[in-house]
Amino acid sequence: MNKQKTFTVTQAARLLGMGRNNLMKLMRNNGLLHSQEPMRNSPTKWATTQGLLVAENAEYKRGVVAVPYINTKVTSNGMVWMRDLIEKQTVLEAS
Repeated sequence: MNKQKTFTVTQAARLLGMGRNNLMKLMRNNGLLHSQEPMRNSPTKWATTQGLLVAENAEYKRGVVAVPYINTKVTSNGMVWMRDLIEKQTVLEAS
């Protein structure tokens, strides 16, 4: 199987020349991330089947309790898709 390079949301935002929160908002508004609790900011099924985002299970320790969460990663295909989306929106705003 061909393993793609993945980026954290922060890394993806820096490479796209925008802030992390603005990138999260862009992804929520375009159907890549869930916008309602309890799944907020986790990848949608569509985004994962298209190969744009990857959901990784992770956990952090809060005292003796391990708290699970979903870590969203952006694939290289996702980076291209979002770059094209940003360019398209910039052209629409300029006209």
